[in-house]
Amino acid sequence: MASIINVRLNDARVLPVSFENLDLKLGEKVIVQLDDFLEFGTTLHPVKAEVEPVGTVVRIATEQDISQNEQNLSFREQDKAKVLERVTLAGLEMKLVAVLRSFDNKKILIMYTADDRVDFRNLVRDLAGIFKMRVEMRQISERDEARFVGGCGMCGQEVCCRRFLGQPRQTSIKMAKIQGQALTPNKINGLCGKLMCCLQYEYSQYKEILDNMPVIDSRVKTPKGEGAVVYNDCINELVAVRLDNAEELSKFKMEELEILSVPETEDE
Repeated sequence: MASIINVRLNDARVLPVSFENLDLKLGEKVIVQLDDFLEFGTTLHPVKAEVEPVGTVVRIATEQDISQNEQNLSFREQDKAKVLERVTLAGLEMKLVAVLRSFDNKKILIMYTADDRVDFRNLVRDLAGIFKMRVEMRQISERDEARFVGGCGMCGQEVCCRRFLGQPRQTSIKMAKIQGQALTPNKINGLCGKLMCCLQYEYSQYKEILDNMPVIDSRVKTPKGEGAVVYNDCINELVAVRLDNAEELSKFKMEELEILSVPETEDE
């Protein structure tokens, strides 16, 4: 019976692929069959959920395969310069991110970003004549670009989308609000200019804790008297209250409080 494992390709995509009768370890270099082309990749973690594989591991890469892949990658800048020249001549509004060859040199992949749809039909015909390969144009997002290019996040480590996430995840401003993050772009945005993927990691825990804590401005009764909730300390699971008879804030555990009233909220 075939097993399924995730493989990171040269274009930074992480795809589930099947394999049989192979002892694959983490970080193994492999040759993968995708559609009509062979691609070079590196094995990651096994697939946990039930997914449909999109390719097949043909073999564990040999020294010759690794050398061939390095040779293919050495053409990146040269190929990119050729494509950029043609894009400029055609006057197309697009930013080239990378130009990569498939392992078997039957396809050339052009990854780009653009604000609007680009009519590249003439460009594809032109490039097919130059490279003598099938040309694939792939428009990618800012998150995909960051995943491909890589870099360090504000934590000092390589960005998560490049290091282990694979496919970029969707995040929302609500995730930052619930975790008490400062809602300024340089604090919550990643290298891609979008909300950081890591805002998802502790969101469910924060939400679960907050769901059991009083809303801000709620009136509560405490062992020291009545007051209003100013903020919730999720990390320590304490509620900060400004007592009616005191200027300084006091913190209490949830079990010490009795909620007297909650503020009216507008529908979102």
